[in-house]
Amino acid sequence: MLSLRLQAIANLIKKDDVVADIGSDHGLLVNYLAIKGHCALYASENKKGPYNRLKSELKAYKSDIIEIDLADGLENLPARINTVVIAGMGGELIVSILQAHPAKLVNVQKLILAPHCNAKAVREVLNALNYSISYEEIVVEKEVFYEIIVAEQKAIATKEVNPYFGTYHLQARSENFIKMWTSVYNQNKRILSNKKLPLSRKEELLKEQELIEKVISEGEKV
Repeated sequence: MLSLRLQAIANLIKKDDVVADIGSDHGLLVNYLAIKGHCALYASENKKGPYNRLKSELKAYKSDIIEIDLADGLENLPARINTVVIAGMGGELIVSILQAHPAKLVNVQKLILAPHCNAKAVREVLNALNYSISYEEIVVEKEVFYEIIVAEQKAIATKEVNPYFGTYHLQARSENFIKMWTSVYNQNKRILSNKKLPLSRKEELLKEQELIEKVISEGEKV
């Protein structure tokens, strides 16, 4: 059984998507997709320990169903892949993976990215890589908020504030979106109550609070 986060990612994958799961961990996503009938999957890890664990978890599958690779990010990405999933790591690491081998993205029509922090960094780099965000979702699991970003090959202009909150989120204003930013706002208030907080950090948080107030206020658009 998949976690709520992985299930949400799986729900975004279509039958004709040829999927690579970068940093596949235990291979739960590709195992689920194989059970659902996908027959050309790719799963990778960049260290021997996790790679050997991944091989053990997926040993029931032939290599033509799930190709398991010891690789650094996208370096060995097969040309047949049209959908790349990168989940369970920070936004900065996801950005570095995408930027390290841009030529490998030529055939990749869709990215499904789930940073556990700094989604802003992910959104900011997508345009430069010729992708635009087509959908965003926030999943709440065990009181933790997870952002999922779907991007497709097509560059568009992005407003300055939108990478921070997400263009799609600002339009949809889902219940989980409001809950997540309300939680961030309250957390910032607790941090700001610290009298020893450096001035530069205080100013940064106060600016963030102003933006969040506009977003979570009922009916307010950024």
